Amino acid sequence: MRGYNAAMPEIDKGDDVFVVNDATGAMWRLQVKTSLGRTQATSRAYQFRVRETAIQNAQTPELHFVFVMRKGRVWHFLLMDRPVLRAYVRNNHLGTPAGDYRQLNMVLHDDGRLICSGVDLQNHLEDWATWPRL
Repeated sequence: MRGYNAAMPEIDKGDDVFVVNDATGAMWRLQVKTSLGRTQATSRAYQFRVRETAIQNAQTPELHFVFVMRKGRVWHFLLMDRPVLRAYVRNNHLGTPAGDYRQLNMVLHDDGRLICSGVDLQNHLEDWATWPRL
């Protein structure tokens, strides 16, 4: 992954991928959510479900979310660390509670906007700042 060492845990407890920078020893936990979506007139709609505990509970190392969306022949990646997602949930009421989960309905518009619960998350699209190419 972009020059990092990546591993998938043998037992699924919420972490989908561990990413390590071998040179520095830095490690990140990733939860990957994918959706093929459905076509709309000038956009594509995607649905994701995330456990509330994954959003609300801090861990070390911190959890990062990767929301993967396919539009045409292109994969789009929305990258967000847990504290940022938690802030959106608390401050902007992002998503809809659904039992132990939070349903996130995202719409990727042809003009590049990515809207979820009225919030434009476009600045998180393709935001690989945490993992620059090595």
